[in-house]
Amino acid sequence: MKNFLYLLVLLLLIFLTPDRFEHFNANYIFLISILYLISVVYFLYQQSKHTSNWLRFDVMFLIGYTIVHFQIPFLASLGMEPERPSFIWLNKAVVNFATWMSVVAIVLWMLGFSLYKYPKQKSIAQTTSATVSVNLWIYDGLLFLSFVVFLFLVGPVFLSGAYNTNVWGEGANYIFLLLRVLLYLRIFYFIQKLPSNTRIKDVIKSFSANKIFFIVLFLYTLLFLRTGDRGPVMQVALIFLGAYAIYVKPIPVRNLILYTLLGAFVFTIIRYGRGRDASAFDEGNIITRGYSSFQDQEEVNITNELASSVRIQYRALDVVPNSHPYLYGLTFATVGIGIFPFAGSATLDLFNIPRIYAGSANFFTYLGQGRFVSYGEGSEILADIYINFGLYGTFLIMLLFGCWSGKVYNRTILQDPIYVLITLILLASALSMNRGMLFTPLKDIVYILFLNYLFLKVIK
Repeated sequence: MKNFLYLLVLLLLIFLTPDRFEHFNANYIFLISILYLISVVYFLYQQSKHTSNWLRFDVMFLIGYTIVHFQIPFLASLGMEPERPSFIWLNKAVVNFATWMSVVAIVLWMLGFSLYKYPKQKSIAQTTSATVSVNLWIYDGLLFLSFVVFLFLVGPVFLSGAYNTNVWGEGANYIFLLLRVLLYLRIFYFIQKLPSNTRIKDVIKSFSANKIFFIVLFLYTLLFLRTGDRGPVMQVALIFLGAYAIYVKPIPVRNLILYTLLGAFVFTIIRYGRGRDASAFDEGNIITRGYSSFQDQEEVNITNELASSVRIQYRALDVVPNSHPYLYGLTFATVGIGIFPFAGSATLDLFNIPRIYAGSANFFTYLGQGRFVSYGEGSEILADIYINFGLYGTFLIMLLFGCWSGKVYNRTILQDPIYVLITLILLASALSMNRGMLFTPLKDIVYILFLNYLFLKVIK
């Protein structure tokens, strides 16, 4: 009976289905947003019965989903238009339908997630997580080497502090993939060995026995903070805190709120302080530049950048299939093949597939700017699925994604190392997935599982 609410909300949403194109209706947006809010509160309440840890994939995913899909339309229903209306409202006639679609999709995800029963306390108590043992001398040597190679390949523009990954040297993206996954896996090995209830300050003291790991972690974080690339820094922080919450001490909701607000503020400062040309920087570091620029802003919304990704969903509904046919899984296939080095581009060349289908982000950038691209427009999780499989395909895939997420979560509670690694990658990708593609975490999941197997079974 715990899933009755989701079924009731879905039934109500069937009766509230809007036309594909119709005038923006503030009252309608407000009503279905309330239905969404009720569903989310109920979902989180049900999960809180079983765990005191709030730094979980489902929580972070829902935070990102709420900001992307509901912040702008809900505030507009209250009379507060977005900062750049012409940029956001690509076709305001699809907003009612898009918001309805967003509610149906996420309620199906929550329903799928809830189908898996939470492990009984007895089975949790009897579970003893197998401590992973690897040769850390070899591992840390490879980690340090990959960091040095990355510095060599990434190019002087990035190392100068400029935020522009498009000027990275040849092969830098591939070595960066290896570097970040090695770092994620090393964090997992480090945290897993800590005693339960170890305090954060004692965790920091433990770095003295893991000097190479700590040096690479520190320099990696410093490098990306200096350039203003917030994604890698946030992902490392989520991996570290997520592993800590699983193995050492649960993170309560008050701490999650504090970390979220503090992180959002710091990352907003960094955004204002970064730039693409280091020679144009004023004196001072990225924090002082960003804070100075932040003070000059008349109005600042720390979630506005994330929320603006909803425009991609509006574009997808406006264009496909009226002006462009469904892709029938083409971008899913090209992204999936891309987990193998150079396989993605080789497949495009072999089958003469236009580059716009190398991923939904390329597709939407082409739709928005044509062949003369000045910046990437990004993607959005529902739009990514919709352009391939249509509306009902989107609903089905979100339900299945919820089922899979629930299974991973329940195996993580039992501290199954494989599922813990998957959960940590999902957690690190939880926010970016909402403004990107469903397969956003796929490459990192495949590589971290492969490397873990390699070090456990082959390199000892």
